[in-house]
Amino acid sequence: MGADLPADLWKRLTGTVGLVVARRDAELVNVMAAEWAYFVNRTPLYAAVALGPQAVTRDLIAQAGGYSLTLCAQDQAELADFVGSFSLADVDKTTSELLDLGAPAVTDTPWVRGGVVALECELRHVLALPVHRLFVAEVVAAHLPTTPARPLVKHGPMHGLGPALRAGRVVVGVRRDPAGVLTVAATGPPGTGGPWHVTLLPDTAGEIPLGSHPSTAYGDLQVRIHLPPSVSLDDARVRVERDGAHPGFARLAPHRGPRTPAPAPAQGQREP
Repeated sequence: MGADLPADLWKRLTGTVGLVVARRDAELVNVMAAEWAYFVNRTPLYAAVALGPQAVTRDLIAQAGGYSLTLCAQDQAELADFVGSFSLADVDKTTSELLDLGAPAVTDTPWVRGGVVALECELRHVLALPVHRLFVAEVVAAHLPTTPARPLVKHGPMHGLGPALRAGRVVVGVRRDPAGVLTVAATGPPGTGGPWHVTLLPDTAGEIPLGSHPSTAYGDLQVRIHLPPSVSLDDARVRVERDGAHPGFARLAPHRGPRTPAPAPAQGQREP
């Protein structure tokens, strides 16, 4: 692609659409849509939203010391479009009958019902970016729907999620140490829960079984195997198989990708 970045490169991001609620006082509440809304820390749980310079909500969050964030469900696409299309200076968006605000449990900021989850957040950090401003807050209360909802995601246009993908292929990586011990790591579909079968494929014809091995605590494979002596390993490969999945392969020598072309010699200079 080179150094010239496309102006819409940021639209390649995929994320859950967020509804941010901020209040200035008991009377004024604003709701806006935030495409860049994320969890950014697990313990304690932090959430962050990035807001552009045109967002009135930036000042409201700074004044109130927090906000609420609802991660939208699929059936909130029209609501997200509406609150993301108008400013507080244009209209009181809370008058829409499609907007249902819930009472806060810990903070003073209401939250939008009907999403995947709604979070009450207390502001901890504000990071000034070249254009946007990132508001990082600690989640102090969460509101979950009685029935789990499917998220509304943004990837250019808004999308709903299809069925969960089922992994169908084993993916393998290896490391060989000078003592002749091979570390094999692999991921793949759960299958029947049976063992992983590891096979060495030398550069010459034939196969050398390296045993069947159980999964780790997380259902993956990570095992150290002593390589057989007197086997040519210059172009050897490793195959890992598991019931219900396509086998995976790894090279004992890492693949470094295409070589970077050498720079052209300066005018009047001979190539080495």
